[in-house]
Amino acid sequence: MRFSFKISTAAAVAAIASVALAAGAGVVSLTPKNFKTVIDGSKDVLVKFYAPWCGHCKTMAADYVTLANSYSHSDSVVIAEVNADDHRDLGTKFGVEGFPTLKFFPKGGDVKTPEDYSGGRDLDSLANFVRDKTGLAARIKKPVSHVTELDFDKFKALTTDESKFVLVEFYAPWCGHCKSLAPIYAQLSEVFQNDEHVVIANYNANDDAKIKAEVTIEGFPTLIAWTAGKDSKKVEYDGSRNLESLVDFVNEHAGTKRTTEGMLDQSAGRLEALDAIARKYIAASKVQRTKLIAAAKAAADKAKDKTQVKLAQYYVKVMEKMNSASDFASKEAERLKNIVKSGAVSASKLDGFTIRQNVLNVFLGKSDEAKKQEEAEAEASKDDAERPKDEL
Repeated sequence: MRFSFKISTAAAVAAIASVALAAGAGVVSLTPKNFKTVIDGSKDVLVKFYAPWCGHCKTMAADYVTLANSYSHSDSVVIAEVNADDHRDLGTKFGVEGFPTLKFFPKGGDVKTPEDYSGGRDLDSLANFVRDKTGLAARIKKPVSHVTELDFDKFKALTTDESKFVLVEFYAPWCGHCKSLAPIYAQLSEVFQNDEHVVIANYNANDDAKIKAEVTIEGFPTLIAWTAGKDSKKVEYDGSRNLESLVDFVNEHAGTKRTTEGMLDQSAGRLEALDAIARKYIAASKVQRTKLIAAAKAAADKAKDKTQVKLAQYYVKVMEKMNSASDFASKEAERLKNIVKSGAVSASKLDGFTIRQNVLNVFLGKSDEAKKQEEAEAEASKDDAERPKDEL
């Protein structure tokens, strides 16, 4: 929303690694299985050893992804990471005692003795370090800001608009924490740029007596959301100031389903009642399928709004197509995947493609829980196979 040859494990790992590197596919995830393939002295590699639960790791995660993307034009520089909580032997081997720990493996150098990185964890510091070590400058694509700048009148108009979810950052120009948040906040606005009912805004509240009389601001930055609907409520944000946490907050209170990359997640566009009919449809006889299509049409007629009607109608369309061509769902899913992969889909239309892929996955038997279980089992199996091969 995949093709098989019998090759050796080593060859498979090498092939996967080479594809990832050639494609400049962001941060390269390293495990004991592919570590030697990526770090073999043929490239300059910066490696971040992290733990998923580490707050400092989460804070720098967005900048690290941006750094990796800024070197996607180079096949000689790799930005990589190791989950050293899962792969502790790798962390121990390189003397990792805390998170995050960054180490640089220079091209042509001894892979057993990398250089410790001790600079700042912000994007500029990381990019300057890699440039100094490799001689290659990063091509940094700054986040496109869709942040709405407010004054008091605009603030009142937006926060009383029942159709809008509005998140406001109250900041001061001199505030260091506000400056650190600014690029992450710009990324947040980019994530939700296609959600018309979501407004990511900021307000220079430094010397504004009007807003201070309206809103309690005890420090900068202060983030407060006004939810949409007749029962709109004010919710102060008190979570971590990283992109993942902010995206989770907006999704929870705005009813959106975005990932940190701005994509819709696997549940977007799905209707529970139609999911249930679709699952029955997969195993039903032709006679039963005719009845289920009728049930789906009835469910579509009961949909709450135009959006849900349109979504329900797509379920019906898939069922009708599968009645005459049983492999319709699999072929259509593959077709959509290839179109998206080609890059020919504009950002404004990508959501529609993702929603259709999500619905088709239900007809292909790919439920969320089954997919999670499958991924967990594959990961566990992979880790078991890797344990005897932790040597570098």
